[in-house]
Amino acid sequence: MRIAAGQFITTRTALKTHYRADYTSEIGNVALARRSVAGFASACGFSDSEVADIRLAAGEALSNAVEHGSGMPSAGFTVDCSFDGGELLIEIQDNGTGFCAPEIRTTIEPDQRGRGFGIFLMRRLMDDVVFGGNGSIVRLVRRQRRH
Repeated sequence: MRIAAGQFITTRTALKTHYRADYTSEIGNVALARRSVAGFASACGFSDSEVADIRLAAGEALSNAVEHGSGMPSAGFTVDCSFDGGELLIEIQDNGTGFCAPEIRTTIEPDQRGRGFGIFLMRRLMDDVVFGGNGSIVRLVRRQRRH
């Protein structure tokens, strides 16, 4: 079954929710996918400020997927989101060759905001960030905060 971009699949078994979409690597699809991820997070009950953090972190990962993917718009990328037990998992996969993830930095100076700053932001905004497939897969995890 092929799911159109922006279409959510919700299964109400033990509060599990799932969203998956395939996109071409056209730059305009970064914004579309980012809005879809934010809408999914909102539907899962994250607060507006949490959704803003999730949107920014996912946007960085999506931009990387388009920029560093195979270089051909038809190759595309996949966004797969799931929500279970208060934990949101966002997996973004492209068809590129990947990269070596930079070391984890806890601070960054303004004059050091070159390449890798988006990864720094993802790590600051999400609870967990894991790279797989030599960097062609990124997993972002955000746990709901109790309000």
